[in-house]
Amino acid sequence: MRFRFRSLLLIILLLCSAVLSLMSGPVKISFFEICKTLFNSGTENDLVKSVLLSIRLPRIVAAGIAGWSLALAGLCYQSLLKNPLASEYTLGIATGAALGALFAALLRMHAPVWTPLFAFLGSIATMILVFAIARSGFIFENYSLVLTGIILNAFGNALLSLILSILSPNQLHSFLFWFLGSFASVQWHAIAFALPVVALVTLVILSMSRAMNAIAVNEELAHQVGIPILKIKIVLFLSSGLLTAVVVSFAGTIGFIGLVVPHFGRMLSGSDNTRLVWIVPFLGATLCILADLLARTVLSPAELPVGVITAFLGVPVFLYFMARSRLHAAG
Repeated sequence: MRFRFRSLLLIILLLCSAVLSLMSGPVKISFFEICKTLFNSGTENDLVKSVLLSIRLPRIVAAGIAGWSLALAGLCYQSLLKNPLASEYTLGIATGAALGALFAALLRMHAPVWTPLFAFLGSIATMILVFAIARSGFIFENYSLVLTGIILNAFGNALLSLILSILSPNQLHSFLFWFLGSFASVQWHAIAFALPVVALVTLVILSMSRAMNAIAVNEELAHQVGIPILKIKIVLFLSSGLLTAVVVSFAGTIGFIGLVVPHFGRMLSGSDNTRLVWIVPFLGATLCILADLLARTVLSPAELPVGVITAFLGVPVFLYFMARSRLHAAG
């Protein structure tokens, strides 16, 4: 009963965040005008309708999808690797996806399917490379995957910087803003492609949440009771990589959501993945919508990259979680 109540509160919080974001900006829009426009009762102000339907609504939906996807991917990485530092960003997977998406853009492959496909291939290639290096024995086993991911993330950022340095000034500005995370240029066609992919992958992860619990507790015992551990891990890693790639393809790299939000979820509902797979996505979507709201209003009319906002919010929160875990360990 308590879990259902908290889930309902999170849904209400998400809806309130979306409405607040729709109302806020250089053009003020009242809640009444939002209802009139969204429910087809018409509005006398064409500017309000244009701002609402063509600018704010698509970027809010995109922010919700991005936060949902990154938080769910981060939960999968942390549960499967049993590492609280694991996320698509610390493992270098987001940077690999950004390299793939940038490569597709440089090849002028602008069809909706090409950028996510190249981003997915980049994330999978990075994931394979991280696992291959981490298993080689050159790094300590305990945090080898995260350490390898951080190294490859730095290398990937260097490659991205090299590519960006040879672009024209106009290309450089647009690509750099995209790389730092932005929903400013998101269009409905990108959302129409991303939404069914994210929904399908979410269903796959939901169906495997009980197996995630078994793997997180004891892999040997899970194998003995007939759970196909290798198959589930491969499916979940590919699913998480696809979620990351879809977000990177239309919003760039947005850090710390996949790292921090699963910890918030555990504070609310414990470590049961069958509950976390419901709690964490709503938290991630809400956080990303609010981060986008801050990005476009805190220095209005100028706009900040969303990745900058999530970093400012995520770093102190994660330091708090680290200090908290150390206190629990010492106690």
